[in-house]
Amino acid sequence: MMKKSNNRLLILAVLLSMLILYSLAIANRKNEITIAVPAELMAKIINDALPIEIAKKKEISGAIWIQSIDKLKLGNDKISFFMKMHGEDVEYTGKIGKTPVVLSFGTIDLAFNCDTSLRYDSETNILYVKPEIIAEETEKETLALLLAALVSGQEFPLEIQKLKPIIAKLGNAALTINMNISNIYTLNDVLIIGIKPTVTKSPGSKTELS
Repeated sequence: MMKKSNNRLLILAVLLSMLILYSLAIANRKNEITIAVPAELMAKIINDALPIEIAKKKEISGAIWIQSIDKLKLGNDKISFFMKMHGEDVEYTGKIGKTPVVLSFGTIDLAFNCDTSLRYDSETNILYVKPEIIAEETEKETLALLLAALVSGQEFPLEIQKLKPIIAKLGNAALTINMNISNIYTLNDVLIIGIKPTVTKSPGSKTELS
């Protein structure tokens, strides 16, 4: 009986050792901090920052603002939402087919359903956003369709600001912890931000946390 108990303890110890080693291997390979932002919090952050004037396209003059974003849903590297826009003195100068046109719209109110895919480049700290816009029926349907055609399918680069380093003192040494964003992506109703910290010790050499 004692021998069987000893064997079981030995097997349990071996299994626990293997589990610990496996966990450490995953931690060392991953080597990053993960921040999860729920869709509800992300929607609040976005709407607290609105209204925002959007960058102008060369074909469209006047001022256009994003007024609100509702029904925000996060999927696998995909964001869906309903967006309302307001514009003043809006004019389109371009072509429809091969025919040059100038269309004056004045004051506008538009609404879109939008599906947006994300792609983050950690080397350049740029988040690429690729929207696909579906225009709602409005009095300004022609402009809505033009905006959708101009925007949909294009990748728009958003430069992500670097996080400020954390400076701490350990005895007589100063530690500078740089927080490098390694990835940005979405899963079901969550925005995930991966952060890979590196530490500079003064005096000393730069090391990665592991």
